[in-house]
Amino acid sequence: MFFMQNIILFDTDVREALLPFTHTRPVCELRVGVLTIREKWSALLGEVSFSHITSEHLESQFPIDINEDNYLINGAALPTESLRDQIRRLESGEALMLADELIAARLSKEKFEKLIVMQDLDDLVGYEIDKEDVELLESILGITDVSSAQISSDMGLLGLLKSQYPEGLKISGEHPVYIEESARVEQVYINAEDGPVYVGAHAHLMDGARLRGPVSIGEKTIVKSHAFLSKGVCIGPLCEVGGEIKHSVFLGSSNKSHEGYIGDSVIGEYCNLGALTTNSNLRNSFTDVGVWSYLQSRIEPSGKNKCGFFMGDYCRTAILTKINSGTVIGVSCHLFGEGTAKGFIPSFTWGGLESHEEYDLIKAIRAAAIFRSWKETEMNEVQEELWSQLFRLTAIHRDDIS
Repeated sequence: MFFMQNIILFDTDVREALLPFTHTRPVCELRVGVLTIREKWSALLGEVSFSHITSEHLESQFPIDINEDNYLINGAALPTESLRDQIRRLESGEALMLADELIAARLSKEKFEKLIVMQDLDDLVGYEIDKEDVELLESILGITDVSSAQISSDMGLLGLLKSQYPEGLKISGEHPVYIEESARVEQVYINAEDGPVYVGAHAHLMDGARLRGPVSIGEKTIVKSHAFLSKGVCIGPLCEVGGEIKHSVFLGSSNKSHEGYIGDSVIGEYCNLGALTTNSNLRNSFTDVGVWSYLQSRIEPSGKNKCGFFMGDYCRTAILTKINSGTVIGVSCHLFGEGTAKGFIPSFTWGGLESHEEYDLIKAIRAAAIFRSWKETEMNEVQEELWSQLFRLTAIHRDDIS
């Protein structure tokens, strides 16, 4: 049987529409469901080698590996068996296209280098792929849009559609409930009437927690007593969550340990939400929620009347912080003060409610390193250099702060 060996997941201009999350990772490293996009491909393809084509400032952490035979896959493409099979059938020099968008290609080293240097697709034999065969993650709004369906899809990829859970749990509904054997589950209630539930290895669900599927809980995540998680919640590994969370994604290694409501939102890695941090996901007029666009540098209609907030990596909120619907928060922000966070909070800012100022870079790095140490990781020189580059790259958004 033929297997693909060297996979290169590439970013396109869509990464700009996925900021602030792609400030710190390639598109394929976003968690959408139980797994990141790269992890989905790994589950579908088996033992293959992955590398990346991404933004220049991320190349030191996500380098490229070019072999004599390479498969390029759009990092925003959500994997399916159908798409995998079409990519496997490609001969060298052939590509799959969706209109003008490159979805995948098989290239020799020589043709690959020509594509990178010359940006020339003329030598490729392109085949149009059906729209029904590929789904692209094209905006930050899409992360929550597909979360419920992707939980089910990922459980299928991992072979977890047959229920497994400890005896004595209170479970209702017909969808699968799969709890890894190493997870610690106390007296919790799980409702699987609307979708499946997955609980990862070494996770800890405390007394009184309630889960209403579709829900995914990552490895080593703690769900606090009396927490309520529902309707498409995806919590990544090494998180600690409490209070009420609905239809939201935590990418990983973040805390929301106390009461408060988080709905229709996406939280990056290494964030810490203070007690009673709460967001709005609905305007009082019930009309369309505006969301900041990095592409247009302005608030744009979301097409949704239900929309929460989007918080980049390494952000913190003080107790009682209120966040308005549609708010976009950059990387390494510390939110505190009276009022409500709204609109757009630039990266590396301090304050952010009624007014804010630039966050000192050295202090930001020091705080990030401390929080990483609590999450079983260390901050190395490569990451510190990334921090310095991001500080410069995002300076334009802080020009007008007061």
